[in-house]
This record gives sequence, structure tokens and C-alpha cells, in this order.
Amino acid sequence: MHQLRAYQRQSIKDIREAFIKGKRKILLVAPTGSGKTVVASEMIRRVVAGGKSCLFIAHRRELILQCSSKLFDFGVTHGVLMAGKSPTPMASCQVASIQTFTARVDRDDFIKPNADLIIIDEAHRSASESFKNLIKEYPEARVVGLTATPIRSDSSGLGNIYEKIVQCSTVKELTEQGYLVPTRIVAPTIPDLKGLKIIAGDYDKKGLDKKMNVPKLIGDVVTHWIKHANNRPTVVFCTSIKHSKYVSNVFNDNGIPSGHIDGEMPEIEREAVLSDLRNGRIKILSNCQILTEGFDCPKVSCVTICRPTKSLGLYLQMVGRSLRIFHNKKDTLIIDHSGCVYEHGFPEDDRDWKLTMTKVKAKDKRIVEPIEKQPITCLVCDYVYSPKREQRACPNCGHIPTKKEQKILIKQGRLVEVPKQKIELEYDKKDFYAELLYYSRQKGYNDGWASHVFKEKYGHFPHSKKINPKVTSQYVLNFIQHHNIKQAKAREVSR
Repeated sequence: MHQLRAYQRQSIKDIREAFIKGKRKILLVAPTGSGKTVVASEMIRRVVAGGKSCLFIAHRRELILQCSSKLFDFGVTHGVLMAGKSPTPMASCQVASIQTFTARVDRDDFIKPNADLIIIDEAHRSASESFKNLIKEYPEARVVGLTATPIRSDSSGLGNIYEKIVQCSTVKELTEQGYLVPTRIVAPTIPDLKGLKIIAGDYDKKGLDKKMNVPKLIGDVVTHWIKHANNRPTVVFCTSIKHSKYVSNVFNDNGIPSGHIDGEMPEIEREAVLSDLRNGRIKILSNCQILTEGFDCPKVSCVTICRPTKSLGLYLQMVGRSLRIFHNKKDTLIIDHSGCVYEHGFPEDDRDWKLTMTKVKAKDKRIVEPIEKQPITCLVCDYVYSPKREQRACPNCGHIPTKKEQKILIKQGRLVEVPKQKIELEYDKKDFYAELLYYSRQKGYNDGWASHVFKEKYGHFPHSKKINPKVTSQYVLNFIQHHNIKQAKAREVSR
């Protein structure tokens, strides 16, 4: 029998108690990586063992196959209702595609499966007509919806369907317990989104693509990945298929193996590129709106967001792709080129999820809180953090912003595009050279190495070389790493 974690067992207990108290439609909110399919499979196992029937519904092939595989692990005999699959109509459990169910339900030759319990995956979609019609087909059934984000971009209320929320832990709790990895966020650029229309609760896709799919911004994506990502397996989220292909091509042109995936590709091609990422043949997988749900590749330890969104749900789905634990994976890196961290906060922030009955008018979610409460981007190393009133130093590089810099950071928090202030003053250059000297002598290099690396950054050799070495900071180590990668790629090209 599959061993459930404590919070998973508690979630099933909470759902059962809600049913006993008369609730019939429950929404289980569980973060990406918490094991929603495991919870669903155990509920199904118990229902089937009790002599009753269950119907698991999803909207994507990957989700259906994922559930089917997990049910085999739990020893549950089941059928699969999906195009290309042979039906097993007598099984007490059926895993079904909502598209297949909707297409077949009115056909005379369709044997509608029994269902005492219906489980809906990615339940934030259950406000659509196809899911609502399915629920109407089973007026006596109990319903459990599964989602990491109980909200919709069009602000439609899920309270019209579900009666109670059950919370299956939080990102913060699961990270503290070691079931998810911590996040590190850098925000090197903030896009200028002025004038973009809002359609159905999110930015107009065509307008967004024009803003983001430009050579300079795509060049920034590659440059900052090289600078920050340390060769991590990465998923990039883009605004369009064209944008995604462009990003992938630029990575490849810079010697970084990359692939692209979209919903219009044949299934065999999609599986091939996903296999390339899992097996390490590519480092970058660029996509447009296909890897936000049902994608499970725990080795991914970096997400690059090039797709601004006003949807908190979409933001959490994107960052959630890299939160799962994996061998030797200490954390995950979010490279935010979209302003999402300022729009929606950190992935581990507490969310006050509620069921609403009606459509809620979208509000401007820009953060205008005092500087000590909002996320800020370090002007030296691009690291995003929440400073406390008594300690405003960047936890990554130790830089303490001046009052002038703090004003710029406040503007950044309001999503105003602000050019990075030049803060590399003369004494900063001396410190930089001093830390290079320390590193070079620790490695046994001569001092000329430090002078040439200094010139790569500032365009000239140090004005004075009579400087005492200083312990190398993380900021300088990051630059050295970037320098080493650049040198290695130059040697590859020259061969």
C-alpha cells in the first residue's frame, strides 16, 4: 500500500468529515508538488473497496495518464475513457477525458459510467459549461475538485459549484517540511506594460506579444540565464508560439541546447522534446501555455517567466513547475522578466483562498505598500527579497540600498519601468578588484588574471593595483562564474 504523508491523510479526513456534515461538493486546494494525484488515488481506492464507483475527470491527456499510472500503483482496477483507448465499461473506476465524455454522453452506444464520487482535476476549470454539464449528469454524486489555484483569470466565482474549501497544506509549510524546495528569485528586468488592454482578466495576448517578443528582451533572457542560472534545467514561459520558438532559437545560437513545445505539435514530437529535457539532452524547454498544468519533471530547478500576467493562478502554476524535490536539488531559481513577483508576491506567501459566488471585478494588484513590506530587487545582483525595517541588506550579496536607491525600489514595486541606477562607484571598483585578487590567490592564479577579469566588467584595467585582497562575496563569485562560462564557450567556438 502507498504510504501517505501526514498532511495528505489529514486532507482526506477533512473531506470525509465535510461529507458527513452534509456538504456534497468540496474543493481541495493543494500546492503544486504536494501530491494531489496521490490523495485522489487513495480516495478512489477507499471508494472502490467500499463497493462504490468513482469517476476521475481531467481536461488533458497527460493528467489522465498520470492518474491512471498512479491508480495502478494503488492496485485499483480502472478503465480509461479517452480517444485512442479501449473502454473497460464494467470497472468501478473510470478515468475520463472531459472532451471524450462530452462527445459521447448523448450517443446511443455510450455506456455512461456509474459514479458515487466524481473527482475533477484542475478544478479551477470546472466553471466551464462542459464540467457543469457533467456534474448535472450525476445529481446524487459527491464531488471533489482538485486544484493548486482556486481562482480563475476571468474572476468567475467557484462558489457557484463548490460548498467548502479544504486546504492541503501550503507552499511555505511543505518547504519547511522538506517536501518542496525553497525558491530564489531574481528580477533583472521589468517590462513596460503601459497601454496594454485587459481582456477576460488578463493582458491582451497580441499586445503582450508585441511588447515581449523583441530581440533586446530575448537577448536579456539569455544573458541573465547565463549569469544567474548556473546551467540549471530550465522551463521558459512565453507569450506566444512564435515568441517561444524565437527564445529557443536564441538559446541554441548561443550554444545552450534548447527545445520548444506547444499544443499544436503532434503528441509524438511533444513527448520527444519532454524526453530530451528529462534526459539532459537539452537545458532549456521553451513553451507557450502548455507546461502550466500536468507537467511533472522534478529535475527542473529554474523557471524563466517572459509572460507577464495579471492572473495569480497562472503565476503560481508557472513557478510551481520547479518546486518538487530531486536528488541534489537544494533550491529553485525564478528569473522574472515579467514583473510577476511585484504583481503577485512570493510563491510561499500565505493566500487567503475563499469561495465566491459571483464574478469579482478585477482590481489593480500593484503593490504600493511601504518599502519594508514589499519585495524589492537588489540593484547590484538582481536578487528579490523582502527587507525588514531593521535589516535592509540584500541576503544574496550584502548590498545595502541608499535612500536614493530605496526610492527607485519603491517605483519598481509599483511596476514602473526604471533603468538600473549606476552604483558601481570608485570604491566599489576597488572592492571588486580586491575580491578578485583574493579569489585568484586562493586558486593559485597570478594577479594578472584578476586585472583581466576586472577589465571584462569595467572596460579598463584597475587604476591602482596596490590593494589588499578581500574575501570574495557571492556577487563577485557570480560574475566569475559568468566569466568562466563565457570563456568556455569561446574555446568551444574556436575549436
